[in-house]
Amino acid sequence: MDGKSPVMEPLGTAPRRAPGLLVRLYRAEAEAWRKHYRRYFKYAARALGLGFVIGVLYFLIRPQQEKKALDFVIRSLKDISVGGTPIALALTLFYHNARASAVAVVAGWVPFLFLPILDPLLNGGVIGLLVSVSKHQGLDVPRLILTKILPHGVFELTAVLYATSLGLYLSETTGKKALAAWRRKRSLRRGEAPPVLQVPDFLETYPERSASRDESPAVNVLRSFVLVVLPLLLVAAFVEGFITPAL
Repeated sequence: MDGKSPVMEPLGTAPRRAPGLLVRLYRAEAEAWRKHYRRYFKYAARALGLGFVIGVLYFLIRPQQEKKALDFVIRSLKDISVGGTPIALALTLFYHNARASAVAVVAGWVPFLFLPILDPLLNGGVIGLLVSVSKHQGLDVPRLILTKILPHGVFELTAVLYATSLGLYLSETTGKKALAAWRRKRSLRRGEAPPVLQVPDFLETYPERSASRDESPAVNVLRSFVLVVLPLLLVAAFVEGFITPAL
């Protein structure tokens, strides 16, 4: 006996329940955000701001290019019908934005090129284009931003930045894993002892997400996409479909 009595629950109190699956998943997601995605999110936010500034300045200086750029944006959104019911509009917007975000994440499979950064850059440019067009048409730009862009944009742009973060993380981790595999293969060809590969911090898995230490980063990215990006896009779509038209 060490003189210490075991800790016991007070009489009459129910035992603590273990957190549910959803709680564990989002706790793990918060850990992934702190360890991996947060720094990429900052890069994505800077790209969004840079695209916006470039878009505003370019079209304010060269207004003759506005119509051509606006026609291109409208053609890219031709599958979105604004004449239907709000629920149809919301679901169409959700599908369109989810598809675009998925493409941004998948672009992260290309190692070290960080192609997903183009997504917030282009989104910022489009917002800059809309601001420039509104200004040249004599519209109230601050009111336009507050009523037509900001309500759903808070959720949609956050989802875009988060998806970009996932893609950038995937691009770096895929590249580093490929580089490590190439070095190992080169060592084997030379007849050297293969290097001892230590798993870097960015490839560590989370005990609440997987019991396997060798889980692919792609699995983590997929979970993050489902847990964070898709819900944000769904909220944004319903705000844009039901609330924004009334503002």
